Amino acid sequence: MINRSKVLLVLAGMCGILGILLFIGDKYIVTELTFSRESGFYDAPFELELHAPVGTDIFYTLDGSEPDENAVKYAGPIMINDATENENVYSMRTDVSAGFLTEYISRYSGNDPQYVVPDYPVDKCTVVRSAYRDADGNFSEIKTECYFVGFDNKAGYDGMNVMSVVTDPDNLFDDRTGIYVLGRIYKHAERSANLGEFWWWWPANYHQSGKGWERSANIQIFDADRNLVQDKNCGIRIQGGGSRGYVPRSINIYARDIYDGEGRFYTDLFGTDYMADTVTLFAGGDDRITKLKDMLAARLTEGRAFATMHYIPYVMFLNGEYWGVYWLTEKYDDACLGYYYDVEKNNVIMIKNETLAEGREEDMALYTAMREYMADADMTEDGNYAAACETIDMQSYIDYYASEIYMGRYNDWPGGNEALWRVRETGSTAYEDGKWRWMLFDTNSGALTSNLIDANTIASTREKSAMFNNLCQNQDFQRQFVTTFMDLANSVFTTERVDSFISDYLDRMAEPIQIHHRRFGGAKDNTSYLNAVADVKNFLDCRRPYIVQYLKDEFGLTGSLASLELEINDTAAGEVMLNTIEPSFDEDGKWSGEYYTDYPVTLTAAVNEGYRFVGWEVTDSRQTKIVEENTIQTPVSEGGMSIKVIYEKDKSK
Repeated sequence: MINRSKVLLVLAGMCGILGILLFIGDKYIVTELTFSRESGFYDAPFELELHAPVGTDIFYTLDGSEPDENAVKYAGPIMINDATENENVYSMRTDVSAGFLTEYISRYSGNDPQYVVPDYPVDKCTVVRSAYRDADGNFSEIKTECYFVGFDNKAGYDGMNVMSVVTDPDNLFDDRTGIYVLGRIYKHAERSANLGEFWWWWPANYHQSGKGWERSANIQIFDADRNLVQDKNCGIRIQGGGSRGYVPRSINIYARDIYDGEGRFYTDLFGTDYMADTVTLFAGGDDRITKLKDMLAARLTEGRAFATMHYIPYVMFLNGEYWGVYWLTEKYDDACLGYYYDVEKNNVIMIKNETLAEGREEDMALYTAMREYMADADMTEDGNYAAACETIDMQSYIDYYASEIYMGRYNDWPGGNEALWRVRETGSTAYEDGKWRWMLFDTNSGALTSNLIDANTIASTREKSAMFNNLCQNQDFQRQFVTTFMDLANSVFTTERVDSFISDYLDRMAEPIQIHHRRFGGAKDNTSYLNAVADVKNFLDCRRPYIVQYLKDEFGLTGSLASLELEINDTAAGEVMLNTIEPSFDEDGKWSGEYYTDYPVTLTAAVNEGYRFVGWEVTDSRQTKIVEENTIQTPVSEGGMSIKVIYEKDKSK
């Protein structure tokens, strides 16, 4: 016997009806609110039908507001067209940043406002929010659907993920409760004279933080192939420091049980299988022109001994209106660290900007004790330095500080914009040793700009960080820092690698960001953006000779900078580790770099199955010799040297 209810459910799914139909007697009864089309991208306009249980009235809105008895009462199909030609609404607001206010900007800087409202219809999708009211006057849960019509012919979306953020407009723009506006806090605050021209720091609603400034929203995420991969009710808050004053601004998105019963995003948003409980739509911080620096810094240093975030490109629509280009990133928290380092999230202590971000109140004492010891103990004493190495992961610390210094980080770093973590209770896994490890974030201000090419950020970091300066007194630290620094210069920050990353970035992002800058600044072309990207590239292309010389000066090196050439006779036979890096051999099996002759380099050969390691052929200006040990440590000769690793087929297998 055919189960008519099951058949109808299958047919309903095929027809795109979002809901449940129940077969009773000879009738099919709708038991939930249903839409005839699901959220998505459509080539052509269509009629949208809404259905609800018998005896109820359906209400809907098209402006993002939550439907109630004052909303439009559904009386028949809703025509869904390309909404782009509809009147701009939210994008026309000038109360979302002090950067729109001519009277204040001109007073302090004599410039025009930083932002203008668009003089053209911005791209839009149609947001339909609906609920039904039963005979007792009770409303059902709200359903939200978003329809993008005719986007195949619109520029700026190729290869981009799309996120729709929908929330009641009062959550964003109400004078008292809105999180996106200047609001009453701006109106009633006294702006101290020392803020002056720093209009982005002027008090405003959007500078408020904490759970009291979290608002409910519906989030829908489409991948680059236009598949809906996440439809979720969440909480949203404004994220950042001074960048909160800019538009568009970064947003933290929180998955919580109180919104939909699920405390995570059960979608692999970053390609790592990490099911986050909080993610960030990152607008670029102080790097609002290129939106490049944080992503580039993380991509270049990925795999080093400190944490980095993943950056996925998105276009965001806010209540149906185009709202710019962002990176979706993880938010550093106990869940993030727990997943990526395979530790229990409840065992994580995290410090950010010298305050406790994750953990118990008493955990702060562990951090304070560590900082005091590192700053005050006599690090020329071997025992004290050995204790330091048991307290922090020294390679993590050195990797992190060397990277920030190379990138020209200064001003509000170190101390500010610095984060580190450890476990509270030690265990048996690699990251349960109780050592502090560092985390990279916020390289978008005070770094990676051409006016810092010749900046001696080793000296400025020693002046600002008592801990770093004290560790620099130890000879083992000096050796490890100098060697690691040159590893980074020879691999992470090479011109070829940087230029390749930036070229790929421009290929993917130039068009979307041009549209972004037209939307928020009225830019007619990409000149300012391309110039700003070129400035980042110029910094990294020209930085090396300055900072490498400062490395020698600050650490009192007496040797010279000499070339090291490596060669592998068969790239399929094995891998080579040079200090902390795995050299990328070219198609001829060659690699070259430079190291100071003050310290030896360490080489280790790993062998792939089917091969055996023969030895190292080491050549300097005086001799060539064969060394058969898998790991060798050798000084770099003043005139340079070449080392060839030799493998052969294992004939015994």
